[in-house]
Amino acid sequence: MRFLSATSAEPAGRVGVIYGEIIYTGSLLESHLADPSLFDGPREQVLANIGKNAGVIEGIVGHSVADSDVKAAVDGEVDYNNALAEKGNAAKSWVNIAFTGLKLPEHLGGEVMCSVVGGAARAVAGGAVDRLLEGQEMRGAKDEGLYASAKDLYAMRDSVNQQTQWSTDDALARHHTDLPKDGTDDIVGNAVNDEWDASSEYLSNTKERP
Repeated sequence: MRFLSATSAEPAGRVGVIYGEIIYTGSLLESHLADPSLFDGPREQVLANIGKNAGVIEGIVGHSVADSDVKAAVDGEVDYNNALAEKGNAAKSWVNIAFTGLKLPEHLGGEVMCSVVGGAARAVAGGAVDRLLEGQEMRGAKDEGLYASAKDLYAMRDSVNQQTQWSTDDALARHHTDLPKDGTDDIVGNAVNDEWDASSEYLSNTKERP
């Protein structure tokens, strides 16, 4: 918790965590839906667990940014968007290769992203990266990326929720999994929201907050 909070204090740091999370989540979804034997339980349960993981990681990022000086965070949005674009271009290449033994430049996420991503990320993760980049255009007039604003935690929570549901839908479609789309989206969405909200309490239990 403290590591993620400290890393999120800088635009480049939180970009690395966000990219690492969406690639990791996309890869988990695809792996478990392609091979149900990886988890000894209902597929609905593993989807909920993956959603909780996404919610808590990005919830810590969001609440940590909100805890910092809001004005400083807003002033740093240009730097954040520049870091987002630079890392995005690199990440789209990284999702197609294995990372074992590869030393990534520190300004492109370095060991932070490497440790989260791990092995080879698959097509679902690649699609998630593309959508994250497209998110900049949705709010480009305000020079804010999809996750850049510290001013509205609920807007960020909704973005994480939608991103995770999109990755779930991609994985379901790729593997022709016989699960109802609306019901699955509901399971994943509720799991993301529950852990996003709980992340504030988790953070309070590990550090002093303003």
